[in-house]
Amino acid sequence: MNPVYEPISFNGDKDEVQTSYRPVQHTSSNLSDHIVPAAPAPPRRHRSRVFLHWLSHILSLLWIAPIATLLWLNYSKHVVGASAWCPGGNCNAEATSDNAIERATKLDRNDHNVNGALQIVAKALEVWFMFVATSLVYDMGVMFAKRGRGLPVGYLLTHLEFGDIRYILRPLLWTSPLPHRAGVPEKRARIIKLYIFACITAILTILANLMGPAAAVLVLPTLQWVDTPRVLYRTFNGTGAMHAPSGDHVFPGNDEFPGCSTAQLNAGNYSCTKDIYGPSLDAWAAQSISSMRQALSRGRNGSVVLGTSQEAALQFTINATANQDVIWVPNRQVLREMSHDYLKARGAYVDTDEPEYPDKVFNNSLQTILQRQGPSLGIQANCYRGKVVDVNLPDRRWIRCYNGWGPFQNDTHYIKCFRLGLGPEDRDNYARFFLEKLDLDANKTRASIGTYFADRATYFNDKEDFGSGLKTCAAAKFKDCDWDKIFATPLPDELTNTTVNVGVVSYQVPGNDRKFDRIWCEHNVYQSFPTYSVDTSPRSNGQNLITLNNLAKVEKEAVPLAMNPNWYLAAWSVDYNSTLDSQREIVKELSRVIPLAYEDGMKSLSGIEFIFLHMYALGQSLSMVNYYTSNAPAAGSKAAQQHATEDKAHPVFQSYATIHVWAYGLSGRTSILGVAVVTLGAACVLVRFAIGLATGIQERSTVEVLAAAFEHRHQGEFEGLEEEAHLAKVRYQIVEDGEGKQRFIPEKRTSRWSHAMSI
Repeated sequence: MNPVYEPISFNGDKDEVQTSYRPVQHTSSNLSDHIVPAAPAPPRRHRSRVFLHWLSHILSLLWIAPIATLLWLNYSKHVVGASAWCPGGNCNAEATSDNAIERATKLDRNDHNVNGALQIVAKALEVWFMFVATSLVYDMGVMFAKRGRGLPVGYLLTHLEFGDIRYILRPLLWTSPLPHRAGVPEKRARIIKLYIFACITAILTILANLMGPAAAVLVLPTLQWVDTPRVLYRTFNGTGAMHAPSGDHVFPGNDEFPGCSTAQLNAGNYSCTKDIYGPSLDAWAAQSISSMRQALSRGRNGSVVLGTSQEAALQFTINATANQDVIWVPNRQVLREMSHDYLKARGAYVDTDEPEYPDKVFNNSLQTILQRQGPSLGIQANCYRGKVVDVNLPDRRWIRCYNGWGPFQNDTHYIKCFRLGLGPEDRDNYARFFLEKLDLDANKTRASIGTYFADRATYFNDKEDFGSGLKTCAAAKFKDCDWDKIFATPLPDELTNTTVNVGVVSYQVPGNDRKFDRIWCEHNVYQSFPTYSVDTSPRSNGQNLITLNNLAKVEKEAVPLAMNPNWYLAAWSVDYNSTLDSQREIVKELSRVIPLAYEDGMKSLSGIEFIFLHMYALGQSLSMVNYYTSNAPAAGSKAAQQHATEDKAHPVFQSYATIHVWAYGLSGRTSILGVAVVTLGAACVLVRFAIGLATGIQERSTVEVLAAAFEHRHQGEFEGLEEEAHLAKVRYQIVEDGEGKQRFIPEKRTSRWSHAMSI
């Protein structure tokens, strides 16, 4: 008999089993009679392995702590501050101070250092996870090797190879579960289990290689724009556009510039606005003409720059944002409220007992943009040249018609008629004033400007009146006309909104025999509730210019607002039926361009200049319209939610700031991928811990595995196998002897002697 040095060996036709690894000879055919009990493993080595086993699991579980912290930072969108290194949340950027650039340079240097350190942290998390993943692959491999027919040779060192991404492309990973010899019976369930092991290993390979970038995405803060918590401050109740200006709050003033009292406004004395708003309209006119000439004098290198107007501490322009052919005008009442926010954010003096905004809100940011929701009025406007015809009706009704209306691209022109209210003396529907003559020619008529509101309008020409009968009426010189039918007749859908609630501004051409010559402009007024934004930085926004964002789209079926014409008088700072001083800049420019624009048919430079002057005057009137509000419902209340989702006509206005800071967040696809990768990594930690609790597998070193392989006696399992693919399919079951050493059992002997081993 030959001595045996392995738990199960094969020698000729006889079996020899020895678990203590002392030379043993026996002749009995009963295997259990020849097992010599081995001495137990030394206690010290056993305790050491148990300690290392649980230490390994503790280190694995601890990996979840920094990952959970990163997930919380990103899900909560934690704001670091003006720098990536902002201990205690206090790193004042001093964005509005004189040494802002020096301060920004220092913060940038800190950002560079911190980001470099955090990349090292991300690499450490990757290495830490590799420790976890390697242990998990080892535990699963041993678990499969102790059951069934064992583990293929190709998988014995998987825990050492899987970290290389090329491993998932190795054919051995996908062919090893198959039988290594033709005709060897194999249950499909066993093959499927081994393929499950291969798939899990492939997933861990991908996770291990993605863990570094994923951790870096989550551990590194990014420079981003973050909104501060939104404050519900007022509920919109309505606009004052349809009523004449009234109330001390509409045009507020002080001791030096009194503004307008309620008595002045009720009497139509709108010249009370001249101290504050007269110069602003004249400045708009001067900017318009100057910019136009600058642009033309520079040819292709020139461009028209829109003029600005000031309200309190902020400035705006008439087309801060354009939506289709609607030009939106910021509201001065909103700007007065927003100026209050702006001055507090800048730390400037404001006449209020409220404290300044805390440093942590704005000073700990590189840049701050204040945001406030509010109403804005927009206009669709067009100007034409033509003559005017007035038709006085019974019951003090009044019809005014102009020719030259041509909204179509085919040069087809119409006569457009407007239905007015109770006659020219009705100041809620009609307002007029004059421009003082620039020359002393007594025979030359002075220019006059009339503005009125018409609830309905219609149009016709000598070929088409759309069934209203207006063509026949005009042929009879507007006598005995059925005006109710005329204005009730439906018109083409594309022009319906130009015939409801229409405002008209009519400019009489000065000169001899020009009584009926007009440049007339119609407009429709719409309302939106945009977000007003202002950058508080004096370097990026030195003019304190506001912009409008989130403007609603004006639908084709939208009904225009009714607007009282007296707002136009307030914009010009002129009383009803009075005369404006010829020294006013806008009076001089309009008196110059009106005759020229009329003569050239609004097609030359004078026509363009006239349109700009008209639009600025119209924008001035729209900016002045006041609005009414009430207290906003409590944040989070049912009333607030209802207003936000249902009542679009009475929205709850919000106020907040958008700050440029270093912060965490899940704003991109890479962040989502990072969350998915680290979440799967945490799941791997928990799976490994569960396997450890269920099986008690203790990881062995590579030296111990190699020693067990060297001690194994070849029993012919590799005979006839030369190719690597076939060798990798040979399976071994891994067991432990009484001394706690690993031993390999070939698959063809496993079923016969596995009962003799302690697993």
